[in-house]
Amino acid sequence: MSPHDFKPVMHPAGFDEPLARILGEVRTGHWFSMAELLAASGGDRRLRCTRIALLAQVAAASNAVDEWVAERPYDPDAVAMAARVAVERACKAVGNNMAQAQSLGRRAAELCAEAAAMDPGDPVPYLGRLALAAGFGERIEGPDSCPVPGPWHAFRDLWRIDPANREGCHRMLSAVGGGTGPSPAAAQLFASSIVSSVGLSSLSPLQLLPLYALVIAYEYRKAQNDGLAHLLWTTDAARTEMARGWNWFTSTGKDDWLVVDLSHLAHALVVGGRSDLAADVFDALGPYGSNKPWSVVSATGDAVEEFVRARTTALSAAARRSNPSGRQRAGP
Repeated sequence: MSPHDFKPVMHPAGFDEPLARILGEVRTGHWFSMAELLAASGGDRRLRCTRIALLAQVAAASNAVDEWVAERPYDPDAVAMAARVAVERACKAVGNNMAQAQSLGRRAAELCAEAAAMDPGDPVPYLGRLALAAGFGERIEGPDSCPVPGPWHAFRDLWRIDPANREGCHRMLSAVGGGTGPSPAAAQLFASSIVSSVGLSSLSPLQLLPLYALVIAYEYRKAQNDGLAHLLWTTDAARTEMARGWNWFTSTGKDDWLVVDLSHLAHALVVGGRSDLAADVFDALGPYGSNKPWSVVSATGDAVEEFVRARTTALSAAARRSNPSGRQRAGP
């Protein structure tokens, strides 16, 4: 197959095939497979959080979780899902300026409190509180290390339960850098504060957070009709973040990867002049792709077209610069 004919699988579940298989059932109001899947997540906190985030988005449009809680009211997974679904519904209501937004928000907060009381060490209710605070526009000044407005009360509560939680940091990045008054500088400052925080593992996917902040900055400048926005990835600072991301990629494996993270790294390497390295990331992606960052950086908003273009460029660069001796290519 020619690289130009490749079409990525743009599915929100990404590499998580068991999750992808049950989303249709959840949409139609069935909960049993969802309960089995979360039980199978075991003690993998990161996997459970990732699965619940997507399941809540899908289940918010059905009565699946309502029936699950009615059947198993003391199941911690059911109660946690009920909280996250309530948060999704409340945030959607406030986003659409619906009259019941405030009452839905209060109910969501109550359910988050119930879930936290049932399992005090579970980060899911705290992620719900953070999503709720961000959705309803809570903004207080941040700490000295990152003095930008955002939903810091909820973020600090989450950090105490689960430091460096991936979803929490990404929600916070969106909250401080996006919204009605976008601030790419705030997003970049927040991302920098996270990757420089004491104790952050070099294997944490948060090592890629500054690459997400670059996309936020690009989106802002693109909206200002800045024709030089693409040069954001050619600076020394951007190259430093590409190197950080590359080091993370080469030190981790598939169990550590999300499609959206690899997509941000692949994009940065292509536009930053290291398409040959990006080829390895595209190989790791296999048949999968994500909507972002490709829809943002595309001139037309076509994520698939932009993904295929970048992948083709990367594979061609890797073929031209292949090393017959088998020595590993130097990083960015």
